[in-house]
Amino acid sequence: MNGSEPSEIPEFDIVPEQVDYAADVSDVLHAANGYPPHAGRRVRHREFAAGRVSRFPEGQFAALRRQRGRDRVVGVAITMRTDRSPMADPLPWHEVVGDYGLPHHEPTGRWLYGVEIAVHPSYQRRGVGSALYRARLALVEELGLEGWYAGGMLMGYYRHAHRLSPRAYAERVIDGTLDDPTVTMQMHRGLRPAGIIEDYYPEKKAGNCAVLLIWRPDAAPARSRAGVRRRQTARADAARRMRETA
Repeated sequence: MNGSEPSEIPEFDIVPEQVDYAADVSDVLHAANGYPPHAGRRVRHREFAAGRVSRFPEGQFAALRRQRGRDRVVGVAITMRTDRSPMADPLPWHEVVGDYGLPHHEPTGRWLYGVEIAVHPSYQRRGVGSALYRARLALVEELGLEGWYAGGMLMGYYRHAHRLSPRAYAERVIDGTLDDPTVTMQMHRGLRPAGIIEDYYPEKKAGNCAVLLIWRPDAAPARSRAGVRRRQTARADAARRMRETA
């Protein structure tokens, strides 16, 4: 999940996630965070995928690219709804989400929560991450929600762990002194930093730390809102094409 993505590729579609994508999604999640594929977790992730697609199908997105005669998942965005306000005391990821099956999803929740977003390293900086973010923001307006928020993991912290605490690193990323490959990119996309969440998720590279990031549709520029509406139409068209070819 890198920052700017200047070299866009047209050969992918953002579509609703399907349970059959589970093995690819598991591999993307591992690869994006610098870990090798794990056969056992592919099996486990199918259970998670079934749970979240059943609970909140419209909130799960996959970036598909046709490769060697099959659709390959090259990116994924997982979301849930919650009534917990981002202004409340922040909680660790597992307390908010439960697991990748989204057992804590609230069907009438007024906020969209960003559970995970990942792009395979081979397709980073090619527009895939940007398209997945646009799909999420479009969903906020489509469902009439108050906004979207998440904990942005500080995946560049390990480079500075010898001299900075996770909190000190987060403060420098927020004020622009340092760039983080995940949080700086999210801030560039219009998400507002609203706090630091220590012990958010057990990820050593990030010092287990995240930045609370918030997006509200009423705070977005008019041009951005128009882009979101265009992406709503594009997402609906992609879903229709998938139904027609299934």
